[in-house]
Amino acid sequence: MAGPRLEPPLARDRDPFDRTLETLRQRLAATGPLQGAALPISALADDLGVSPTPVREALARLAGEGLVARTPQGYAAPLHDPAGLADLYGLASVLACAALSSGPGALEVLDRADPLASARAAANRALAEACARVRAQLAPLAQAEAEIFGREASAAAPPSTSLSEALRVVRRHYARRAAQSGRILAVALGLLKSPRI
Repeated sequence: MAGPRLEPPLARDRDPFDRTLETLRQRLAATGPLQGAALPISALADDLGVSPTPVREALARLAGEGLVARTPQGYAAPLHDPAGLADLYGLASVLACAALSSGPGALEVLDRADPLASARAAANRALAEACARVRAQLAPLAQAEAEIFGREASAAAPPSTSLSEALRVVRRHYARRAAQSGRILAVALGLLKSPRI
């Protein structure tokens, strides 16, 4: 006669830090600019079902990436302003152009709607990581960009695009956003409803 069947023990979460980090990244990208909103460790830990330690560690990592700010009171979402946003678009332009120029593979995967995404094919890993970091910083503004600029024509670069043409397209892409940085921020914050231009 067999004894009572025991359920296998629940698998212990082996890496709550990685899960917490990825969840916080996704939430920051999806919520739009939070303009200095406090990010309380205890409340986030309760919400995510983890202890405060992985939340604290994840917020420290995100602060190092410029996705959150460290304040005397703890952590908060970064404050965006039009001039700083224009500078960030300028940096994105420089990085995306450098990635395109770094090797032949990058030109083949150029995404005109998101040129920084093409950096995954960059030969230089540090350059690809810098592009990913700036792309993550701009992610909360993606919806506002789409409202203002619509879907970029022909997201993928045609195979016949030369490097000089691709660089021109990328520079124009980010120059348009830098010039409209105040409007992008206003739309992202819900202060302005914008028809496509």
